[in-house]
Amino acid sequence: MKFLGLSWSLGRLRGVDIRFHFSLLFSIPIAYYLFRPVDVRGTVEALLWVGGLLFFILLHELGHTFAAQAVGVEVKSVAVWLLGGFTNLSYRPEKPSHNLFIALAGPLVNMALAFLCVAIYVALLYISMPYSRNIELFLWLQTFHSLFFSLAILNVILVVFNLVPVYPLDGGNILHASMEMFFGRSNADRITILVSIPFLLLLIVFGFITRDYILLAFCVLIAFAVASLNRSMLRWINLTANYLFQRAGYYYLLGDFERAAQLYTKQIDAQPEHIGHYLARAGCYLMMGHKERAAADVERALKIQPNHAFALELCGEIHSLRKDYDAATEYFERAQAANLHWAVPHFDRASVLMERKEYAAALEGFNKAVSLQSRMPLFYLVRSLAHYRLGDLESAHRDQDLAVQISPNDALVMADINLMLYEDNLDWARDYYDRILAKNPQDALALQGYADACRANREFIHAVDLYTRALKVNPREPRLYLGRGKCHLALNENEKARSDLEQVRHVTKILHLQRQAEELLKQAIQ
Repeated sequence: MKFLGLSWSLGRLRGVDIRFHFSLLFSIPIAYYLFRPVDVRGTVEALLWVGGLLFFILLHELGHTFAAQAVGVEVKSVAVWLLGGFTNLSYRPEKPSHNLFIALAGPLVNMALAFLCVAIYVALLYISMPYSRNIELFLWLQTFHSLFFSLAILNVILVVFNLVPVYPLDGGNILHASMEMFFGRSNADRITILVSIPFLLLLIVFGFITRDYILLAFCVLIAFAVASLNRSMLRWINLTANYLFQRAGYYYLLGDFERAAQLYTKQIDAQPEHIGHYLARAGCYLMMGHKERAAADVERALKIQPNHAFALELCGEIHSLRKDYDAATEYFERAQAANLHWAVPHFDRASVLMERKEYAAALEGFNKAVSLQSRMPLFYLVRSLAHYRLGDLESAHRDQDLAVQISPNDALVMADINLMLYEDNLDWARDYYDRILAKNPQDALALQGYADACRANREFIHAVDLYTRALKVNPREPRLYLGRGKCHLALNENEKARSDLEQVRHVTKILHLQRQAEELLKQAIQ
């Protein structure tokens, strides 16, 4: 993480890396501003208050750490920074009760510390009485008396602030875990967003009134975290940010991969040793089906950095698309070794096992991927296929429903690079989409995904019917015309194919879809 790259390691505790962020350097002038010390006692009090603040934040995070370890979750590091602390879990537990336990642990630590500081405050009150005639000693005792009172108040403030029901503060996590226990994850996401936004707005207003620019900066980070609970909201924020600061990423998110690749090419020309530009362009090429171009970019990236996890992962995916599963598995294992807590290599390695019909072993890999990244609809969808092949229809249907709840767009319609999932799995696809369409026969996304599955298995007549039904609901979707046009070509219905492919150019400005339609039109005209 870039955030942790700006910090110093102070050692390890129970296998956890303890880090202090460079922003803590600003705590000293802040303490001076708050206390305005005029003598030695005032200076000592200010420094001890700062030290106490940092120590209490560290103990708060260690509370989360030990709770996570108690439920079997590995903690990679703990970082203390100017606005609080951060416990870097290797993954979020699937059980909401475990998340609730972890979230509660931090505030409970601060509650205990507040009681401890009050006890010391009371003790110092009695200790200082006999020394009232020794002015110097009495003043020092009074200084510590005042210090522990302020530290008790500080812990109360930390408890109250962390229990504010705004995700991802502890209060937001407690709310989310509690709601998930009663109403399921998707409803928990919605409830947490609805509760978080008003409180976040209050924090922003408070920040403006008090001119607390540090709090306002913190609110920006919270806003991104809240958005992560809703894929549509997060996509909107990502689109806005990329439009302003990274136009190539903006076109990639829009699915206009050719325009994105053109912009990444310009970035490569300007920075030929920047590995990220090659990998981003390789991703664009893969999404357009240009495997060899993608392979060339990944090869360049690996020459710059041979053990780069994402480069190794992309290389494995290219070999998997070529159906060279031994080589793919090797690269996925290397990507796993480079980043032990990244979910994607586990998922892709399990997908190879699925291709080899090793369903039980694949299921273990999918479970690991879901445990590391629980908000990826594709993970649940492919795991549902493993359950289906093992005859566990109940688990298969549950995973299908979870995928749709997270994101209907991503769960019901596959990206072109993932269409191979449908091959020889039409029975599973029929079970999946029939369940969706039984609830809503006009679901355009389900009709499109079902049509793609039929086309992938050469059921072209059925696919044409499904594409036609989807177009009645969504007549501006270019991939529907493109898919139906491909089916008409396969059925030697060239006139119908030409009509659909010409329509693609009218309904979209996405370059690679237009070019694909133009290439297919040449076949239809011949």
